[in-house]
This record gives sequence, structure tokens and C-alpha cells, in this order.
Amino acid sequence: MHLNHISKSRKINFLTTGFIILIVGGILFIFIRHRLILKDIDPPPPPEATEADLTIKKFHHIATEDGIKKWALEAASASLYSQENIVILKDISVIFFRHDNPSVTLKADKGELNLKTNDISLNGNIVAVMPPYKVTTENLNYEHQLRIIHINKPLKMTGSSMLLQADTMTYGIETEIIQCDGHVKGSVIGNIQ
Repeated sequence: MHLNHISKSRKINFLTTGFIILIVGGILFIFIRHRLILKDIDPPPPPEATEADLTIKKFHHIATEDGIKKWALEAASASLYSQENIVILKDISVIFFRHDNPSVTLKADKGELNLKTNDISLNGNIVAVMPPYKVTTENLNYEHQLRIIHINKPLKMTGSSMLLQADTMTYGIETEIIQCDGHVKGSVIGNIQ
């Protein structure tokens, strides 16, 4: 009987030891697997070296007056500089709303929004759609108080039957009046009425 008791004791010790080894092995397996998974994940990008008070990804801003939407702006990122009342923007899209007329849209690589005046300056690969025209340029300024777009760099304007090039242009969002200056040249296809 004494041998039987020792045999049972050994079995219990063997099972307990096996169970402990199994638990430790499982923990090691999970730990190693977790480390390998973390190794495959790219680290987050480092924060931009900036003096900005706040940086926002997927920025969205709407300007309203008397409860009426005047324009909406979206950007991939925005950096707020509160002392200067400006927001530096990247990958920008702006929609200007007009009463009973199609909206005017602007797209640009980068820009700046003045929070005090709601004026906007855009730079780089600008595409402005001012129905029925499309304008491409490298620099554009929007003056919110007058709702006027100023382009002070060479531009190209295309329409369904025309092509126009000029050094500068002014466009009234509400009036739809376009004024081009400086080396203006163009071509028209079809009849002018």
C-alpha cells in the first residue's frame, strides 16, 4: 500500500509539473507571438516639428453669416497658431455656396486660413471650378468680406469652347464677374453671342 501511495503521489507531482510547464509554455508562446505581431506594425509617424498650438488631422470648417453657409473647407491637416489667428492647411478643398447658382470649388496643396477675417490664401496645384469655367494656377487669395477671389499668378481658364490665359484675375463669387489682366490671350471655338 505504501508503494501504491508513492505511485499516486508521483502521478500527482508529474501531472502538476506537466500542468505548470504547459501554463508557462502557453504564456511564453503568447508573449513571443505578441512581440512578433508588434514587430510587423509600423510605428506611428513622429509629430511634425511645429510651433503650432494645435494640429488636427481631417480638419473641417464652415463659415456662416446670419445662419447661412457661405463656404466649407476641408483639409488633410491643420495647424493652429492662435497668436497669429491663422491655420496652416494641407491638401485643401473649399466649396463656396451661392444662392440659386452652382457652387464654386477650389482644391490646393496647401494654404492658410485667417480665423479673424475668414480670408483664405492657397498655394500649389490649384484647381478652381467656377461654373462653367475651370481655372488652374499656383496662387489664389479669397477675400471673405467682399466674397472675391484674387489670382496674382499666371492662370489658365478653360470652358466648353474657350481657352484663356492671363497674368492675374479677379472673380466675384456673387456677381460672377471675371476680370483678367496682363498678357491676356485666348481662343474661342464656335460662335460668340
